[in-house]
Amino acid sequence: MERKIKDYESECVDCRCCMKGCPMLYSFTISPKKLLIKFTTELPTSDMAFACANCGLCAHTCPRDIDFGAIFTASKKNYAEDKKVLKKYGYGGVIFHQKSSFSKLFSTTKKFTKGEYTHMAFMPGCALSSYSPSLVHTVFNYLQSKCSGMGIIQQCCGTPTRAMGDMAQFQTYHSQLENDLAKMGATTVVTACENCFMSLKTYAPHIKIVSLYSLLREIGLPETAKNRYTNASKMALHDPCPTRYEKVIHADVRALLEQIGLPYEEFTFNRERTLCCGSGGMLELSHPSLAYEQMKTRAHQTTCESIVSYCQSCAESMSHGGKNGVHLLDLIFNPTFSMKQEEQGTLKKWYNRFTSRQKIDALKDKA
Repeated sequence: MERKIKDYESECVDCRCCMKGCPMLYSFTISPKKLLIKFTTELPTSDMAFACANCGLCAHTCPRDIDFGAIFTASKKNYAEDKKVLKKYGYGGVIFHQKSSFSKLFSTTKKFTKGEYTHMAFMPGCALSSYSPSLVHTVFNYLQSKCSGMGIIQQCCGTPTRAMGDMAQFQTYHSQLENDLAKMGATTVVTACENCFMSLKTYAPHIKIVSLYSLLREIGLPETAKNRYTNASKMALHDPCPTRYEKVIHADVRALLEQIGLPYEEFTFNRERTLCCGSGGMLELSHPSLAYEQMKTRAHQTTCESIVSYCQSCAESMSHGGKNGVHLLDLIFNPTFSMKQEEQGTLKKWYNRFTSRQKIDALKDKA
């Protein structure tokens, strides 16, 4: 890493492009080049490393391809060896989330033995299951009607531990996820969560990963969803930063919005240039004030009162930032949706995940 940082330091022209839209760099420096020079002789402070949202914007905007995120990620991994350091940045909350997420109370799988798509599994992700068990199961029922035999897995991808730099713990959780998928015979996973998509794509390359939104474009939407929102107020579309470079997903989401007839506008910073919603890198635990400021900043980069996203964490962040965050799946699959998500506390979210797990366990083979 030292050689690379020295290369960065010599290449940096101090144009500050990396700082535009970054939730944290302005809090620590006014000169990226000076910061890089400092990093040639010492690690970033833990406070700085754990303030990085790992959104990838700095590397994308830099004319010299300098990646501050990679530097901070490597630093997190070093600091993660000392659990006392991690504890300072909310790691206790991460461990509680991960242990609970992989427990029998909140995780399960359901394999179907008949049908053409028994090799596929739908993975809604933690945030969506916490938000709405009924939405998860409405989506899954529709998928099964089009892809007979598809299974479902309620499990975490392990991103929270990886985002905190604890790679050993991440590998433990990731291995458990892979084992569960293997027991299901799932060689293709359909993800509704962008973190799940990228985690599996990166760390399980032998498994085929398909975005739910790409699959929905392929198999078609329910007839009742088409042109449902032609008279609705315009919303802004926020792209989640984990899938910054997934151009196919960007295009497929926009195609779905066109099909449901929703009037929408693009943020100035969209697709590959999208900004973090404020929840990236576990920022809400490690630096809550920075996270909240980023939520407000992003939410108010549009005059639209409602912001639609295809990530539940992003939708919640836009609501926390002062606007009305909406999930695309509600618009497609919930005809009685009031165009506003119900605000839910932590206990309610865990209860929702428990309810979702119960619904999965109660599923019967329909083929």
